[in-house]
Amino acid sequence: MSPIVSVIGTGGTISSTKTNEGFIPALSPETLVKLVPDIEKVAELRVREIMKKDSSNMTPNDWQIITKEIVKDLLDPEINGVVVTHGTDTMAYSASAAGLFIRNLNKPVVFTGSQIPIGEIGTDAKRNLLDAVRVAANTDIAESVIVFDSRILRGVRTIKLREYDLNAFETVDPVPIGEIAREIYLTDPLVKKRNNKVPYWDGKLIPNVSLVRVFPGITPKILEILPEMGYKGIIIEGYGAGNVPIQRKSFANTVKKLYDQGIPVVVTTQCVFGRTEPLLYQTGKHVFDAGAISGHDMISEVAMIKLMWALAKVKENDIEKVKKYMYQNLAGEINPEYY
Repeated sequence: MSPIVSVIGTGGTISSTKTNEGFIPALSPETLVKLVPDIEKVAELRVREIMKKDSSNMTPNDWQIITKEIVKDLLDPEINGVVVTHGTDTMAYSASAAGLFIRNLNKPVVFTGSQIPIGEIGTDAKRNLLDAVRVAANTDIAESVIVFDSRILRGVRTIKLREYDLNAFETVDPVPIGEIAREIYLTDPLVKKRNNKVPYWDGKLIPNVSLVRVFPGITPKILEILPEMGYKGIIIEGYGAGNVPIQRKSFANTVKKLYDQGIPVVVTTQCVFGRTEPLLYQTGKHVFDAGAISGHDMISEVAMIKLMWALAKVKENDIEKVKKYMYQNLAGEINPEYY
């Protein structure tokens, strides 16, 4: 008896067709799977579409919709795994949201898409979709992952690094979770395995979180304006080890003001590979002494989603409890060495 895999369509390049206004998501997931002849040799598919979006238009509310649909499938004992077809621009956000919002994840949750639409010459869509179904059907994984260009990448540790190459994504882990060839090889000994836990949705959010990248000459007044615009939390993407200006345009005083207002500030790094180290440089220490929260080695986008989640868990102005939630390692988003 073939394993059963759920395929959830959300749009993206993989389903796009060319129009006078450019590529637009148009094809249903039922059409996509019919264009991959070998896919039904791998698994019996249950296919449905929940939205048809260019992923640039995705919002935090869409993450909630997608993750609730995934939980429905994870609770079905007949389903071996879940595949979500998605646009590449914000795929890492949605895959991270699945890792953070779904507790007791018990089966593979696989996000995939393509750099070239499935109907275009040179498309990578057919291979990526076939590989995703193989991973969902046959691997002993219980995580939210991205399958792309023959690799299995942990969702909360992955970024889109390339716009045109077919290997669009990179992991900030030392190695991918696995490689896909004639066989599927799992290379990460820490990968979470299939289990009998009962998954549930834990994705309540306060989406009013801003991500601000530090640059030479930036004024901290930018941060002071954000609460007036309704933002409840701020991610600062600092230099290097989480360093920010502390001289003429010092961020330290502003962070202290925000702390006193009950606005948590989390500091991450602009470096693709790296982490914040609050005590390493004076330019970092002053800001953390003022009340900033270390993002450790979390990817900035993941820290943003996690702060939205953490804010919904606490009473307003309770930054110390927000810090405790930010320091919890929910889905491998923080290297255990750093917390």
